Amino acid sequence: MTGVPRPAMGRINLGLDKRAGKGGEKVVADEDGKPAISDYRVIEHAGRSAAWLSLEPVTGRTHQLRVHCAALGTPILGDGKYGGTEAFIKGSGKAARQLHLHARAIRIPNPGGGILEVNAPLPDHMKKTWKLLGFEEGLEPHPFYDEIKI
Repeated sequence: MTGVPRPAMGRINLGLDKRAGKGGEKVVADEDGKPAISDYRVIEHAGRSAAWLSLEPVTGRTHQLRVHCAALGTPILGDGKYGGTEAFIKGSGKAARQLHLHARAIRIPNPGGGILEVNAPLPDHMKKTWKLLGFEEGLEPHPFYDEIKI
């Protein structure tokens, strides 16, 4: 994301509503909207210009993570729809203009017992940006796993 949220971890509890707009429907932050909760933690940051966050949607609203990050003042890198021009870092190259939102890992109960965990590597455009920003690309343990009750 562009910028670094303060504090470095927290919970965003901000309602969301769908509204008609130029070019179609858009989700907006609205205290009277449908309840939406997201947890976040900063994994790494590159100065004050960019951060790698782990985001955990507690609820599952359309575009919830995108709107919540923009509401923090730190839009997801490449998310011009919800972050406007602040979603881009000057001089960061073509790869950084693509949306940097990725379902890195998921854990769900396995019907046969235990937990099923699926991890996905970063897409190529995000690998390029990670290298540019100096982030470690390896799959880290999920920062919320110690708190997940399955």
